[in-house]
Amino acid sequence: MQSLRHQRIRELLKREAGDLLRQHLPLETYGLVSVHEVFVSGDLKHAKILLGHVGSKDQRKQSEHYLNEHRGELQKDVSQRVVMKYSPQVRFSFDDSIEKGNQVLSIMDDLEHSEESPS
Repeated sequence: MQSLRHQRIRELLKREAGDLLRQHLPLETYGLVSVHEVFVSGDLKHAKILLGHVGSKDQRKQSEHYLNEHRGELQKDVSQRVVMKYSPQVRFSFDDSIEKGNQVLSIMDDLEHSEESPS
């Protein structure tokens, strides 16, 4: 279990990263990119930011490309907003759990409908 300090840092990074993403990724071009979760290493030198995306596949690809190209700039902005002894090295990753859950629910619905209608 992580300490209270880790939890506070995770929440602070989550809030600040969300604000930065809203500034850097306009909704019309990149779709809606939101921060789902932030994981911080024990020594606070690494942070993994899980993102969610609502929009087209092209917008998601553009978002991924932007985040990969400008990771250093975004990391610098985060470190200026969240002042710590060591600013964490930030890594962005998209969270596909909601999409996978929707696929499972869709398969279950298909199975239910196929059982209801005898062939």
